[in-house]
Amino acid sequence: MPTSEARIRANRENARRSTGPKTPEGKARSRCNALKHGLTGQGVALPTEDKIEIEERFIALQEDMKPSTDLSEQLVRRVAFLTVRIRRSEKHETSETAKRIRHAIARFDDERLAAVEAQGAKLYQEPGTTVRRLQATPEGIDWLLNEWSILRADLNHIDRNRWTTNHRSQFDALLGLNPGGYRIARIMALSEAVLGGLYHLDKKDGEGLDAPARTEWARGELTRLIDVEVARLNEVRGRIDHEAIAADRAEAVDRALFDASPESTLARKYEAAAERALYKALKEFRQVEEDAANGIESDVTVEEEEACEELASNCQEAEPEPSEDDPGPVLEPSEPYPVGFSVIERPSKGSNPVETAMRWHG
Repeated sequence: MPTSEARIRANRENARRSTGPKTPEGKARSRCNALKHGLTGQGVALPTEDKIEIEERFIALQEDMKPSTDLSEQLVRRVAFLTVRIRRSEKHETSETAKRIRHAIARFDDERLAAVEAQGAKLYQEPGTTVRRLQATPEGIDWLLNEWSILRADLNHIDRNRWTTNHRSQFDALLGLNPGGYRIARIMALSEAVLGGLYHLDKKDGEGLDAPARTEWARGELTRLIDVEVARLNEVRGRIDHEAIAADRAEAVDRALFDASPESTLARKYEAAAERALYKALKEFRQVEEDAANGIESDVTVEEEEACEELASNCQEAEPEPSEDDPGPVLEPSEPYPVGFSVIERPSKGSNPVETAMRWHG
């Protein structure tokens, strides 16, 4: 179905307005849109305090290095900029390390609890693996003991109506069994008896008792099985090497001294790159000064820094919003679309970009 002329005119008008910044100031501001840390890039946008520090350091370095040519002066400014970049990298690494050290113990405890929660969420999908892994830590055993405590409380609740088939499935899973199997297992028979269905009990189970008493007998048998499992878990908990865990916890502070995360790895790479660039600038400065002293035209070139001080101030200001009086830049009308083609709506995912842009109706 062809697109209306009004839609075509609206699309063309929007395209004319969506041209991005035009002025150098606007382009400089737009460069800061994705700024995260300002540790890399040639035209790095620096905070105001770094801009001031660069100027102060540049003046001090001029007095120390005494550049004799314009090229030497550019290299001195580059050295000032790079030293500030290195300082920022060092400050970032120091603050991150201090933060990790402050929270190392709390993070250690939280990670152990989070691991138990993540493992417990797999109880029904992988009951055997989950129960085995949970029994390897005190936190995991405590989680299992809490689940058994809930089952026991519901089984022996005063109104005797708390027990459901879901409890039986939980019972099986906590024993490492797949819940709801086809086999009529002992747990299932006892659970059905608690719910009033005595048909799966063996004849000798509660032999000689009437139906209500037999139901209570099944309830007591399930309670006994829970108590046996709780006693076994407490025994396993006592065999865990708590001293090793305490040592791991105390050493969490030492491990926090180094961060192998991708973000910290990048930060260290930025700092190393800045140091290499600094040594290169110092070497080039000495070469330029030596060439100037010998009356030789130096072939050293300096990478332009693109006025990082101005970028810093520009990034502090927000791009002005278009108004009705000043809607923003509008380009001259482009050539009309070829005859037989019309603009269509926004492209759908996976569509051909050429067919999406224009459609033949002839």
